[in-house]
Amino acid sequence: MANLTEYFAGSGGSNVIEVVHGSCDGRSITTESGTYTLPTVTGGQSLSASYADITGSSFTYTPPNNAKYVSYKFDFHWDAIGSSAISHWMLLIDGTEIVKSHQQFSSNYSGSHGHHHGAFEACLYTVFDLTASTTNAAAAQFATWTSDKTIKVQARNYRTTDYLARAHALPYHGSGQQFGGQNYTRPSLTIIAFS
Repeated sequence: MANLTEYFAGSGGSNVIEVVHGSCDGRSITTESGTYTLPTVTGGQSLSASYADITGSSFTYTPPNNAKYVSYKFDFHWDAIGSSAISHWMLLIDGTEIVKSHQQFSSNYSGSHGHHHGAFEACLYTVFDLTASTTNAAAAQFATWTSDKTIKVQARNYRTTDYLARAHALPYHGSGQQFGGQNYTRPSLTIIAFS
């Protein structure tokens, strides 16, 4: 059996420099490196056949000078519009696709009555390595990161007319397909800088 210190920082301290975390409701968070305003999401977002930015996912960041790693995590609700859905997702930094970030979220319903099927929490996550000797943005590796870079999520449907999906939607929850007066759920963003 492994030691706990292989999974958790020892009692001597932590290598976390700063954390930016919150619901995408426009809140501002002040950290060592500055004040950041999270995006605002006010409804669900249906995907199309072409990659498009996912609301709430875009974040512009400059890490502290002593940061060696930066993690980005976008938690959101995924939903099939009809009975089944297939969708493709990826992360980008300053417009460059991060190859290892690709995700496919899908659901399948084999019945003939067409009931909605497929709704769950999902996330896109990557760790940027700031200790690399050369920069390779597609591999999330940077020799230097001293100015603002924008990280975001893009997604698309697998097909154009069926197997359609959406983000942030909250179907069949409460009366009239609404819960607490809304039919969507806000995503959350988490940025952590490590030494």
